[in-house]
Amino acid sequence: MNSRKLALGIMTLSFILIFSGSVATFILGLQKDREETYHRIYEVNDSFEIFSTNTSMFEMMRDELYQNYLGNIYYETMYQNHKKIEEGLSNYEHLVDELSKNVLSLKDLCDNVYYPDGSVNSKCTNYKSIYEQVVNYFVSDIELYNKNIDLYNEYEKSRGTLFRIRKYQTNKYFVDYNEDGLFDGCEE
Repeated sequence: MNSRKLALGIMTLSFILIFSGSVATFILGLQKDREETYHRIYEVNDSFEIFSTNTSMFEMMRDELYQNYLGNIYYETMYQNHKKIEEGLSNYEHLVDELSKNVLSLKDLCDNVYYPDGSVNSKCTNYKSIYEQVVNYFVSDIELYNKNIDLYNEYEKSRGTLFRIRKYQTNKYFVDYNEDGLFDGCEE
């Protein structure tokens, strides 16, 4: 009987130790998950801040291009300004490329993840629409400029001159990045 009580005591103690260890491991795991989640929230906020800054730079450059060139295209000055415009468009495209890098970072942090912070979830949703608009504005602007080049080249051809301008080449196309069936920012 004594050995039974001893065995029962050892089993009870073992059960308590195993249960306590399991609870402690579970709590430590929750704490680690919480720390990782808050670290990811910080990364989302940081990445979105960089993305937001680059988006603002894109908007300023777009405004500048329209103010200086694209808003007032005249045949008389188009040939002379083409190199400056092409340089501006190249810088403009470089900003789109930078935003594409930012989007990859946000995609890794945001896709298929729900955070306990509503503002972070909002950023994870909004970056897709913002990026879609940026790319589609860029593509629209390039298409508009290239249409003006076509018109200019036709005009010069009709005048019998040899002045021709090459179209601006890009590998970017209209996108539906947030997959909502709409092309936000497409100005066609």
